[in-house]
Amino acid sequence: MLSSFSSKIKKTSKLLPPLLVRDIKERYAGSAIGVFWTFMQPLLFILLYWLVFSQIIKMRIHTDSGEIPFLAFLLSGLLPWFALSEGILRGASSIVEKGYIIKKVLYPSELFPISAVLSSYIHHGIGFFVFLLIFFISRGGILPFQIPALVFLLLLQIMLTIGFSLFLSALSVYLRDILQILGIVFQALFYLTTILYPMTSVPKSLMRFIDLNPFTSLIESYHNVILYGKYPEIGNIFYISITTVIAMLSGILIFRKLKRGFADVL
Repeated sequence: MLSSFSSKIKKTSKLLPPLLVRDIKERYAGSAIGVFWTFMQPLLFILLYWLVFSQIIKMRIHTDSGEIPFLAFLLSGLLPWFALSEGILRGASSIVEKGYIIKKVLYPSELFPISAVLSSYIHHGIGFFVFLLIFFISRGGILPFQIPALVFLLLLQIMLTIGFSLFLSALSVYLRDILQILGIVFQALFYLTTILYPMTSVPKSLMRFIDLNPFTSLIESYHNVILYGKYPEIGNIFYISITTVIAMLSGILIFRKLKRGFADVL
């Protein structure tokens, strides 16, 4: 099943780059500076958070490893979260939004959620790169293992996002309420993931509940690599990997079964 899906994606991979470019351009259609917002928006976002949390509120995060500026703690989890949540939300609605193409043109519909996911990661990835560059320069350098560790986490996260997007994009064609429910679900998950607070501040009675959220394991892994200069915990990597495999396999299976009726329902 997985190999069949992969071979099909390879055959149609030439269609992905122009689709991705078009997706990015459509995001800023009608704006004065167009795709340059891909670079400007993340920079303005980081500047705003630096001004509010570092210069005005002057918040700090106290952990077992010492005191960490709140801005660094926040951005190390928030920027990956933005890419993941937007990738899933935009991927989930991609088939419905491109219904006019699917109904008229014989086109590999799998590429629509994949393109939506990748464009979201390009958009937020620029801000994440700028943050990492500034943070590691301010810390005096980067440890040898941190780059491959971050690349591994990012690839795992992209696969996880694509898996969820394939599953939800196919399902939302038949159940449109899913697109509305997703917004509420991700608002709740944001506060149930250790983005605004460290795991050490979670009460013991709620720690197992927070641990059940696979996105917590992902964000904690980013915290370990970026902030603490440590390898991600084996338990977290195992949990994320298992979740990713399940998401990918279920996404591929459900998408292949439901795509036959897309043209009739859209």
